[in-house]
Amino acid sequence: MKEQNLNRSILKFLETLELVGITFIRGYIQFLFDGPVLTTYTLPDIKIKDKIITSTDYGYYDTLYSLIGKKVYSTYENEKEIVITFGSDIELFVSLKSEDRNVVEAAILQLESDGEWNVW
Repeated sequence: MKEQNLNRSILKFLETLELVGITFIRGYIQFLFDGPVLTTYTLPDIKIKDKIITSTDYGYYDTLYSLIGKKVYSTYENEKEIVITFGSDIELFVSLKSEDRNVVEAAILQLESDGEWNVW
């Protein structure tokens, strides 16, 4: 595999793709798009309209499951978080803050099997 620093955020490759599946593994989650896989070691928060749902909230996993079949509208990252927007009222937030991490990596995005990837 090769790690690349692209001129634009590698997250932009997720835009317009559909979330086709989610794999729940002890300690992390894999979001499966049509090709790319986003692995989040820091469990994401979900914002639906004005409500924030965290991993300790009742219904968290059901809410994540409900994202399957939705298309990514936009993405961005900054020093604090990765944000993936599904439609106009659903956002997924992966914290990049060191105090929120369970392991060194917060997330890994692998685009395709040809090896383009990024680690946060």
